[in-house]
Amino acid sequence: MFTDVTFKKYHISENDKLIGDLEVNAPLLTSTTFAMPFIREKELKRVTKIGDRNYEKLNQYIIRSLKDYYNRLMNSTSISERSIMLKTYQHLYEMWNDLHNYKRSNNLVEMDKTYDLFSYELYVLGYTE
Repeated sequence: MFTDVTFKKYHISENDKLIGDLEVNAPLLTSTTFAMPFIREKELKRVTKIGDRNYEKLNQYIIRSLKDYYNRLMNSTSISERSIMLKTYQHLYEMWNDLHNYKRSNNLVEMDKTYDLFSYELYVLGYTE
């Protein structure tokens, strides 16, 4: 995940004509290889993939984070904090079940979307790889 939220702005040109701007997070600039970096959708460009996804590492990261979050939940003393954490944990566990179902059905598109969302939500909770 990105630790810096500072975006640099770049002008994108095609055939010597300005077609738009791109705001890029600083860690993205250090990447040297891109796989299918941009998709054109009605004059909109977006980065769709950087490098290859390591599913085994992602699974380990998710499992480790869920175990830690569960331990934090069980050790919380405040009833209101515990209630909020329990709802969050239930949501994360449902996502884990969805991910498992997408794997079983070989639905790679939904599986990748779920991995992305899962990683983001864990990052928001303070977990990094």
